[in-house]
Amino acid sequence: MLTSHQKGNPKEVIVGWYSTGFGVTRGSSLIHEFYSREVANPFHVPVDTTFRNGEATIKAFVSVNLSLGDQSLAAQFQKIPAELRMSEAERVEC
Repeated sequence: MLTSHQKGNPKEVIVGWYSTGFGVTRGSSLIHEFYSREVANPFHVPVDTTFRNGEATIKAFVSVNLSLGDQSLAAQFQKIPAELRMSEAERVEC
């Protein structure tokens, strides 16, 4: 699918992945590992689509390796700053 998509959109590149929900879940590390093979240091953007506060809430995370000496033990998601920006045409006002 990626190859097909890039034929029509050659300037677009993979920078990470998104999911709907409230944050990092049990499956996030498996999906993140897959994207790590496609791009160096991908970021994960969970999007809360419940509109609890009247708007979509987004967060962004990168994976940080936890190690003891030279031995890698695990990966931990670390929150990074994120901001939702929309063009005027994308905004829906009531």
